Amino acid sequence: MKAFLVCFSMLVVTSCSVEDGKDGVGFEELVKFGDVKLTLTGVRPDEVSFSKTTAFKFTSVEGSDYSSSNSVQPNGSDLTFNILRYLSSPDDVFQESTVSFSLNVTDAGLATEALELNSFRIENFAIVGDDLKYFVLSDSYDTTSPSTNIQITNYSFNDATNELKFSFSFDVPALNNDSDHDLNVKGEVKVIVLEEI
Repeated sequence: MKAFLVCFSMLVVTSCSVEDGKDGVGFEELVKFGDVKLTLTGVRPDEVSFSKTTAFKFTSVEGSDYSSSNSVQPNGSDLTFNILRYLSSPDDVFQESTVSFSLNVTDAGLATEALELNSFRIENFAIVGDDLKYFVLSDSYDTTSPSTNIQITNYSFNDATNELKFSFSFDVPALNNDSDHDLNVKGEVKVIVLEEI
């Protein structure tokens, strides 16, 4: 019986091998709508400086999620973009590290065009240091306050391809983030958004 179990185990292990460098089934579906690259710079709660750049590139494929996580909503000459990206493959329980925000564009394409980034949230994101110590950011940031020094640059939206691009940066005071120190947030957005009919 022991010999049978050993042989069966070897058969299972060898038949479940995965080639290095190959993405799993469904991977392309999860990443085809682009990513948000985020750079966080600050000081950890234990007074150690850090700078971490991460690409949040996974999108939920649930149809009911698109309006709040990967959409453009036109309203006359105004546009509202709702973006949410996961750090890893989305899951109901275990993979909930995300970045999300809305970008409001007033008078899109006109001389009076104005941009406003709001509802910015980082959820369950671990900052892991080279010393193998970590802390977790789970914060919402008020990017509409003048004290954030928000800058939005390189904005473009192609309404034929629905490709949205822009860069942003803002500051978060120590009292408003889980590091307990001032935090600088920079990002590069290059995504394809959907419009509901």
